[in-house]
Amino acid sequence: MRWEPEGEVTRIANPITIEHTILRQNILPSLMEILAENRHHELPQRIQECGEVVRNHQNSWRVAWACAETNAGFTAAKGIAQALTRDLGAREDISFKSLDDNEGPWIPGRGAKILIGEIELGTFGEIDPRVSEIYGLKVPIHAGDFDLSALAEAIPDPLL
Repeated sequence: MRWEPEGEVTRIANPITIEHTILRQNILPSLMEILAENRHHELPQRIQECGEVVRNHQNSWRVAWACAETNAGFTAAKGIAQALTRDLGAREDISFKSLDDNEGPWIPGRGAKILIGEIELGTFGEIDPRVSEIYGLKVPIHAGDFDLSALAEAIPDPLL
C-alpha cells in the first residue's frame, strides 16, 4: 500500500499463518482483500469498516471505506470525506492538502489529506492501478482511511 509504518510495528510472537505476523496499522488493506475476494460479483461494490489498529504498540480506532465502481474517482472520494466530516459535525475550517507522489496507495495527484484546522484526519483518493493489481483488481477504486481520535479531537461534541 506504500505506507510507511507509523511508529513501531507490533509483531505476533506465535503467528498461526505466515501471512499474519504483524498487527495491522491501517484498515484499507483488509478492505482491498475483501474486494479481491468478491471481484466476480457485479459492480458497484462499496464497503467500509470501523475497527482497531495497532500503531507503536498502542491500539487506536480508524474508519475506512473502499468503492469499486466504473466511475470511481477522486471527486467521489472527496465527496465521501466531506460528507463524513459534515455528518459528524464539522462546519468550518476544513481543508485539503495534496499528497506527495507515492505517499500511500493513491494515484499521483489524485490523493489528499483532509484537515480541520491543523489536525490531520486522514487521507483519501483514487487507488493506483499498480496497487490494485497486487490484489488482482482491475477496476477503478476510490477509498479513504481516517483516524477516529483525530476526528474526536477536531470536531467538538455537540452535546457539551
